[in-house]
Amino acid sequence: MLRLGRRWPRTRCSLHRGGLAVLSTQTGDAKSKPGFLAAWKACRKEERRQLLVISVSGAALNVGMGVVIPALPQLSQELGFGATGVGLLLAAPSLARCLFNLPAGALVDSLGRVPCMVMGEIFAALGCLGTGLAWSLSSMLPVRFMGGTGAALAAAGSQAYLTDLTERPHLKPMRGTILGAQGGLIAAAYVVGPAIGGALTHFYGAQTAYCGVAVLIGLCGAAYATLPETMNRAMHSRTSPGVGSLFASLRSLGSAKSTILLAQAARDWQDLLRDPRQQGLFSANLALFLNYAAMITVMPLQTSRLFGLGVAEIGVLYSVGAAVGILAAPIMGTLSDKYGRVPLIAPAALLCGLGCFGVASAEVWELFVASYVTWSVGEAALAPLLSAYAADIAPKEHVGSAMSLSRQAGDLVLFLGPPLLGFIYDTSPGSSALTLTGLLTCLGAVIFRAKT
Repeated sequence: MLRLGRRWPRTRCSLHRGGLAVLSTQTGDAKSKPGFLAAWKACRKEERRQLLVISVSGAALNVGMGVVIPALPQLSQELGFGATGVGLLLAAPSLARCLFNLPAGALVDSLGRVPCMVMGEIFAALGCLGTGLAWSLSSMLPVRFMGGTGAALAAAGSQAYLTDLTERPHLKPMRGTILGAQGGLIAAAYVVGPAIGGALTHFYGAQTAYCGVAVLIGLCGAAYATLPETMNRAMHSRTSPGVGSLFASLRSLGSAKSTILLAQAARDWQDLLRDPRQQGLFSANLALFLNYAAMITVMPLQTSRLFGLGVAEIGVLYSVGAAVGILAAPIMGTLSDKYGRVPLIAPAALLCGLGCFGVASAEVWELFVASYVTWSVGEAALAPLLSAYAADIAPKEHVGSAMSLSRQAGDLVLFLGPPLLGFIYDTSPGSSALTLTGLLTCLGAVIFRAKT
């Protein structure tokens, strides 16, 4: 159990009130040769394979998510769901993640990282396959929910795995660079994913797109199964089964131990939230994902209203934003290794707020484009910074619970944010929803700075 009444020790990248902390674990090579090449050279052969599997699989999974973006509306149209049906289909996996993040973190800390990644991908693949083969809204919602549950478990495992890997002394000084490079890969995935999905849906139908993504998810699960376990069993009272004990792990989910695990995880979250740094991180994650929700929900409506943009033009805007992330995420990750996470997080959040304000108030195309690029840079910079900071401050014996708490903020916003922002926009068309998003983003930056 987490200890009460004390704060977890500050990490090497924290900002003390008097200035940057000394990076005592940073090597001379990392100081003199920052960047991804230095991080790659610092890895041992097996660690390079582990990073490749985690990063490439993560990018492939996000390609899959991008593929189904254009497929879901088409599938809804074919089956006659309507806009309400699309909203329910989008909400189901988000609700599943919100409900399952807590037990997912506990399972990752109990069963191990690799079994949870593999099990999560199995459930996610079945959910995606079921979506493609379902014939009605009532049959599709349960499999969408199952897919979200699997995604929560797989994400908990992969985040904890990457945290364990970059906690090693020779890699920790370059954690930001590694996570930033991974962020660039994910951004690239969102450039190509929708294009592939649009082509598959157009030529072969939405069902084919979903079934193809299910196969891709299954392949990622198989790749995860080849990884060695990274959880330090000495820190845990329970032994961690390997992938070979997968069925034993599944049986344990339904046993009385699950209730104990859930209660333990709830206590872990309570204890974590007593740490001011976790409070600041939670606030910053709320701000980041509120921006994601606004960009998905409100930005297309605003651009269509002001400039008459169609679906194709808005799709190009999203691709431009993703392309910005390919460049910004790795750069910001490297800078965070040099200067620390804390000094950069609040400015990145404020950049999001500034861009959001600009998009809300822009009445000329040039100002809108400049504001949208600023907004995209802020989001692309903030995401890897928060991921690295979450890994830095996670207590080593409860990495799964800490990382699942970090994700919970984003999943809550993605579940509640789009309908609320959409309601605000419908009630008061124009800049109100985006202005509110910008204000809350700046508030999140202030809270983070005050707490850290």
